[in-house]
Amino acid sequence: MGGDMDREDIARSMPSVRSAFEAWKDNVREGRMAQAGAALFGESLDWGDSLRAIYERDGRDALSARDPLTRFFVTRFRGMPQPADLGAAPGHALFLMAFTAFPYLDALVDELSVGEFHAAQPDGTFTVRRVLAGEDEGDGAVLPVRKVQLGWGFDLMPVYRAKAAALGSYIVSQHGGDFDDFLWAYVADH
Repeated sequence: MGGDMDREDIARSMPSVRSAFEAWKDNVREGRMAQAGAALFGESLDWGDSLRAIYERDGRDALSARDPLTRFFVTRFRGMPQPADLGAAPGHALFLMAFTAFPYLDALVDELSVGEFHAAQPDGTFTVRRVLAGEDEGDGAVLPVRKVQLGWGFDLMPVYRAKAAALGSYIVSQHGGDFDDFLWAYVADH
């Protein structure tokens, strides 16, 4: 299936797309990150590669300009008793490490499902509506999907952004927008 995929093809494919997304969630939940990573494509992989440079190079000032999920990921893995050596990690692994860095946001993924077809793209990619806890998330809440080697792949960067926004809202509501206060509270709880 390429750029010539029509609506009928998409309609026939949607059950397997939904099943593949649920399998992806199971893989993440059960720690099968290699399988979960194999189902990623697009901007999420590019961001995974960017995270390597951010982790290795961004200092405090540069990190303060990043989204809170990225800041938390970098701070958490740098703050381990032996800072993580992420230089050789593939982009999909870095993306998933950041994506799952703050486990309290996992409910956003557990409750997420694939809705209806949204739009086809000339490159054969298409978008589906994102549904959270049975409700369509609204305008712009789409998820890019495409056929990959072992089934269906997903570009989860829109979900990453939603998780980062949720973490940002939490930090504002519970810590007055002070990331350091949030971080110290997290460390104290763990």
